[in-house]
Amino acid sequence: MDLQGKLSKVIKGDVDTTDATREFYSHDASLFELKPQAVVFPKNGADIAALVKFANKNKKHLPNLSLTARSRGTDMSGAAINDSIVLDTSKYMTAIRDVSAKSATVEPGMMYKDFEAQTLKHGSILPSYPASRDLAGMGGIVNNNSGGEKSLQFGKTDRYVTHMKMVLSDGNEYDVKPLSRGELNKKMDADTFEGKLYRDTFELLDKHYDEIKQAAPKVSKDSTGYHLWNVWDREAGIFDLTKLFVGAQGTLGIMTEATLNLVPKPAYSGTLVC
Repeated sequence: MDLQGKLSKVIKGDVDTTDATREFYSHDASLFELKPQAVVFPKNGADIAALVKFANKNKKHLPNLSLTARSRGTDMSGAAINDSIVLDTSKYMTAIRDVSAKSATVEPGMMYKDFEAQTLKHGSILPSYPASRDLAGMGGIVNNNSGGEKSLQFGKTDRYVTHMKMVLSDGNEYDVKPLSRGELNKKMDADTFEGKLYRDTFELLDKHYDEIKQAAPKVSKDSTGYHLWNVWDREAGIFDLTKLFVGAQGTLGIMTEATLNLVPKPAYSGTLVC
């Protein structure tokens, strides 16, 4: 297959299959190395949706075809590399919108240092930034559920994400946010891909509610993903799939936008190393 030609027809962004680019994207901050067949630079969520649909359509004939989202490539577990198609959001998807002292909406390719420069204009920060704050992208921070020097005090990124736009495996973009029980019932009543997703997930979590809640790690900092125990809260009546997508490293869907709560920047700050 002429992969570059095929991909160029389905997205408005760029496709690069040169040896130099493929070599550069064969690494992230981990020790692993995988050389992709192509690197794509989507311009928006519609491009990402088109790429997922392309992968679905051609998967039968090309079983090794896959997509791996990448923001700034600072991941240390190999989550930003693959041997098929790397999807880099850092070229075009770098916008920030609706910034206030309390929250901001951002695309995955924006660097954290640029994000913070905008939030500081309102006297606020996202306190879950990682040690790689000067290099990391917002997509990686959300999808890795990042935490750093302030996490023991303020918690990790999943505490601050209030809304996400995600392209899921059917190739469509969805809004994901906390739902009341009434809102959840409306979602589950729909005879759609989204409706089935909510029905199946709710059935799993409600059926095994106590067991899942008891499985939550009793630690001050949890760097794992798939936090099922935080999705469904019977007492509050809140069902929140952002808790599942944050930290899943892009394995359950590809983020196109996230809204995060902010906190006032502390007047004084220090770090004690024991």
